[in-house]
Order: sequence, then structure tokens, then C-alpha cells
Amino acid sequence: MDKILRIDNQGCCERRIYDSKKDLRDSLIDFHLTDCEEEDEKGLKKCSLNEICSYGDWSYELISDEEAKKYEE
Repeated sequence: MDKILRIDNQGCCERRIYDSKKDLRDSLIDFHLTDCEEEDEKGLKKCSLNEICSYGDWSYELISDEEAKKYEE
């Protein structure tokens, strides 16, 4: 099964592995909720993964379980 590698295009956060795109999306929403107003929070929760990635300058890659091991160590 493939894993998802989160990439911070600004280089502030370490790369991190997720089991699914949904897990990544939920994590990015939680990350950005800290700097959102209540109105923005509702809109953010409706965003797709790609929209959230654009909002926060993130990207992601599908990687193999074997490749994921080097990031999980």
C-alpha cells in the first residue's frame, strides 16, 4: 500500500508520512486552524486537499512503503 509524503514547500516543517490523503488533509486543516478566524475555519474545512495545499504552500507525493521507512526513522 502506498503512503503519502507531506512536503512543506517553504522548508519550515519536516517531511511527514501519512497513510492516506484524508489523513493528510485532516492534519493540514488542524495545522491551519490555529491561525484562522471562525469564518475562515468553516471555509477551510470545506476545502479539498489540493486547495489546502495551495493555501499553505504544501505539496505531497505518493511513495511506497519502502520509501516511507527512511522518513519514519
